Amino acid sequence: MTAPPGPVHGDTAAVTAYLQRRYRVPVWWDGRAAMWMAMVLRPTAHPAGDEAVAAATPAELERRLATAGVRPVPQPHQNPKPKSARRPAVPSRPVLRPVHGRHAAPRPPWWRRLVGAFIQLDDDEW
Repeated sequence: MTAPPGPVHGDTAAVTAYLQRRYRVPVWWDGRAAMWMAMVLRPTAHPAGDEAVAAATPAELERRLATAGVRPVPQPHQNPKPKSARRPAVPSRPVLRPVHGRHAAPRPPWWRRLVGAFIQLDDDEW
């Protein structure tokens, strides 16, 4: 996908964001000069140094960036999500525990329940 051609764009912010994301260089629209601008920043020891690139259209700016040696960043390949053979998840429900049987929640021994029926201790007394 290339940026839309033409000297003036209604949505320059979207085109600027696209070019910056694709080439990883500072790009802006100069409304006063009616030009697309980019700054090619090279390492300090590079013999060519930094370079300002200007063009009338975004497509021309892309060509000039390629001429300056700036390569587009490869787009990440997104694999489509495989369709699951499983059923969709059911909303969670509270787990009901059996009241009796070997799967029942553990209960205190009979003597503690008997004593607890006659003696009530508050948390403050402990």
